[in-house]
Amino acid sequence: MGHLVRTLVLSGFGMTICGGSYPASQGEHLISHYIDMFAPQSRPAHFHGEQVAVATLTMAQIQEAMLDGAPPRLSARSTTREDLRQRFGNEIGEACWAEFSTKRLSAELAERLSARIATRWSDLQQSLRRAMIPSATLADVMMRAGCPQTPEAIGVTAALYRRAVRDARFLRDRYTFLDLADDAGRLAALS
Repeated sequence: MGHLVRTLVLSGFGMTICGGSYPASQGEHLISHYIDMFAPQSRPAHFHGEQVAVATLTMAQIQEAMLDGAPPRLSARSTTREDLRQRFGNEIGEACWAEFSTKRLSAELAERLSARIATRWSDLQQSLRRAMIPSATLADVMMRAGCPQTPEAIGVTAALYRRAVRDARFLRDRYTFLDLADDAGRLAALS
């Protein structure tokens, strides 16, 4: 309980300092929000924390896969406003475009970031690995606590969950590992 309280307090401090939920709400929360928005209404209700737990395992696996490889080479994605309107419908698509367009990489920025990542890759890998909990450890803790670990355990089909992992990045303006993996052309293979 002490570790949980400490983590929650530090999370609260981080959000206060940043002026938003960025430190405590990344790709795992985006996936959960996507599920809330697009799962069938007939789906039984599940707690937000259960959805985030399943998505946390996914994000840990994506992070591990990205860190195990060579430095990601980013490229500007060709996603347009019309793509998002077709994917999400006009109203949600417009809202998603407003969020996504603020973090959308230009070719020049993708090139600069790729070069910067490449020069610091070893340090980034070491720093991130020190801070992260391996997905196998997370899965073991969740299993012992009786937490759901799969999309099916939270009433979500594999197809909907794959769409959630692929498309959740468009819901908010924060740049997460979902964006990094997609901008590196690897998200589809990892989801």
